[in-house]
Order: sequence, then structure tokens, then C-alpha cells
Amino acid sequence: MEAAWVDRLERRWGFLAAPGLPGFAAAMTAAVGLLAQTKPEFADALALDSSALLRGQVWRALTFLAVPPPTGVLWLLLWALLIYSCLKALESAWGDFKLTVFLALGALCSSLTAAALGAAVARFPQPYGSVGVQFGNAYVLLAAFLAFARLLPDREMLIMFVLPVKLRWLAALAAVWTLAQFLGADAISRAEIASGLAPYLIFFGPGHWSDARQAWRRWRAGLER
Repeated sequence: MEAAWVDRLERRWGFLAAPGLPGFAAAMTAAVGLLAQTKPEFADALALDSSALLRGQVWRALTFLAVPPPTGVLWLLLWALLIYSCLKALESAWGDFKLTVFLALGALCSSLTAAALGAAVARFPQPYGSVGVQFGNAYVLLAAFLAFARLLPDREMLIMFVLPVKLRWLAALAAVWTLAQFLGADAISRAEIASGLAPYLIFFGPGHWSDARQAWRRWRAGLER
């Protein structure tokens, strides 16, 4: 079973689960995006910025998850709906506690990485300059989408509301695109990608490793026939 260790945590710490996370996350994303239409500085005050985080603005370690990409109102609502659908599927498959742990890991890994890199950049500004490190939430949300696809690979999603595509293929495309981004990025961008995807790797990495080993054994067995 994927991430069975979380089940052991839940037996002791299950009361820490945050119920209703899909609806809350989608509503907060829509609200932040709508407010940012008229006051862009509002989103800036919630974003994950290492300089502000190190000055004590600790709320950014969570609120950055609700900052959507700059876009129009229609795409904002579609983005919020996609977040709700993805997280709701994970909540149905996992329950409140496991989803809470998954998102908390994403926030924690991203925030700690940004803070550590920000402190390093402030101490040794070359070659990145003296500005703080800013991380977005795209890769944390991508981790949630990949988890969704891992659990329900045969579920279909309508591309442009017309073309049905199974989640397994969308996840494969996303993985290839992310790998290309990682290989072509600088050190800070690579750290953002790795920290954002950390929850997925922690939850599903052992399962992927096991799948790879089994595929290797089948391939070797086929050669020996």
C-alpha cells in the first residue's frame, strides 16, 4: 500500500487532520486571484519569499499555496475548479489526514528549502544577486495531480472540454515536461522543483522503485528464455 506509514501516524495523530481541504483550497485560490485583479500587492503579501519569511512572516509558508498564476477571471475559476477536483479525488481515496499530511509536506519542504537558499544567497550573493528566493506553488500542485493520476490512472479528463485523455498519459507528459524543466534549470529552480515534488516522491517513490525492479526482472526473464 502506498505511504502506509501515514496510516500509522493517523492512528496516533489523526485529530490533526484538516477537514474540507479541497473546498477551502479552491475557495482561497479563487478569492486571492480575484482580489489580486485589483490589488496585485495582496498576492505578493502571501507569496513564498525567503526574505519576508526570514523576517518572521511565517504565514507565507502556508498562504503561498493559495496564490494562483496571473490570469483572467475565467481561467482563474477553471484553475480553482481543477484544484478542487484533484484534491477532492485524493480526499475520497485517502481521507482527510493523509491529504493534510501530503499538502503539509509540500508546504514544509518548499518553505524550508526557500528559507535555506534565501539565507545562503544573502550570505553569498554571487551569482544570484542579493534578492530573496521566491518559490511558487506550481510544483506542489503538480505533485497533487501526479498523486491523483497514480491513484486513478484510468480516469479521463476532457482537454479543452472535448478530447478525453486518461490521467496516466497526462501524468506521463507532465513528468517528461518537468524533467526537461529540471535539467535545463539553474540550481535554485531545481531546488524549487525538487521541494515541490517531495510529497509525491515520499508517498510514491518506493512504489515506483518496486515497479521498476519488477519490470527489470520481467525483462531479464524474457531475455533468458
